[in-house]
Amino acid sequence: MKTTQSYLLAALLQGAFFTLACPLVSAQETAGDYVSRKEYEELKAELLAMKKELAGLKKSRQAESSSSSESPKTQAAVAEAGKTVVPPSAPPEAALKESPLGLTNFHIAGWGSATYEARNGNVSDFTVSFNPIFLWQLSPKLLFDARLEIEPSGSGTNVELEYAELSYLLNDYITLAIGEFFSPSNVFVERFEPLWINKLPDRPLAVYDGVLPERSFGFQVRGGIPLGPTRANYSFYVANGPQLNVFSATRAGMLEFQDFSDNNDNKAFGGRVGFLPLPGVEVGYGFEIAKPGTQGTDFADVDSLLQSVDLNITRDSEMLRGRFDFHAQYAWSHVDEATYDPNGVFGFGPLTFESERDGGYVQLAYRPTRLDGDFVKNLELVGRWDHLSRAPSGLGVSQEERWSLGLNYWLGPGVVVKAAYEWDNAHDEPNRDAWFLQVATGF
Repeated sequence: MKTTQSYLLAALLQGAFFTLACPLVSAQETAGDYVSRKEYEELKAELLAMKKELAGLKKSRQAESSSSSESPKTQAAVAEAGKTVVPPSAPPEAALKESPLGLTNFHIAGWGSATYEARNGNVSDFTVSFNPIFLWQLSPKLLFDARLEIEPSGSGTNVELEYAELSYLLNDYITLAIGEFFSPSNVFVERFEPLWINKLPDRPLAVYDGVLPERSFGFQVRGGIPLGPTRANYSFYVANGPQLNVFSATRAGMLEFQDFSDNNDNKAFGGRVGFLPLPGVEVGYGFEIAKPGTQGTDFADVDSLLQSVDLNITRDSEMLRGRFDFHAQYAWSHVDEATYDPNGVFGFGPLTFESERDGGYVQLAYRPTRLDGDFVKNLELVGRWDHLSRAPSGLGVSQEERWSLGLNYWLGPGVVVKAAYEWDNAHDEPNRDAWFLQVATGF
């Protein structure tokens, strides 16, 4: 009511002002005389008084709107209009103090795939795989990440822990980590394994065939170092070592990386050093030394040395009207001379030899991102050569060499459809050529 009266008062004052002003203006028009100085000053004073009154009324109205004495009916109307602001229950500082580790953030990423493979000599088959990645930031410096691989197996489902690692960011150049991690000496497994990143439906030889480790259980230190206009990265680790196969005629002298428990007190030591001389260009060298023989046996003092080199280039070319990715890696495995099945118990000895294996791949992909037309831009052509040497005993797998050609279509930044053909020629064996169709998505 008080507010209504105030507005009525303002309206009356305005009416009085115009009532006084109109005769003066009319007289000026008819008589041609100017308004006197006295009359002008009176009108000016009245106008200033009205402005002051209106300002007071607005201020009073604002105070009434923000006061807690507002009527329930008005409060309900404001809330219904969506203008009610609910204050936070606690300030962010208080929430941080409640956790002894500070701010925590949790995120789920990963990838999934569906693949059709028709290989010569085998039954064609559809397979699917789901790989969730769990990322947990316990504090600004303490991080945890893990990945599962979930896929059908026979009449059930196989769930495998791919890695689980706790990391501490010591400073800008050093990160400490402990747990199960992808071996840094095997750069393909560490960086390019996910099928929405891997340009072809299957994985190259050598990096998954006992020449290099895939995963390690232990402790690692890694980081990056600026070197003027260039930079370098490094990773060194101590972990459970590989195991030397001494019982199988076809695999004698090979290193086994699938048994994650160690067979002696000697731990493996390895790592990788990478150098980036130009943006998008990296060269790397990886290694691992170990004693793979079982403790307390004749193989306990046998040494092994693994080495690998890699080159990775990703460039966007104006001249080529698109982007190309080049990846290459080659690895060598050496195990000291030893005598396998010395008493002939397993039926293939005695055999004495140094175990030497090697293998690797070269892959080139091109995507015409600078050409006109969305369909053409989303196509990607891929070619790969990969190689694996024969079993060191001479009794196992023969030398294998493959050529692969693929065509990809990108439905989105993380969704790709792949079609590929692979010429698989193993020495002195029927070919194992294969067709692939695959859909992969990262999230």
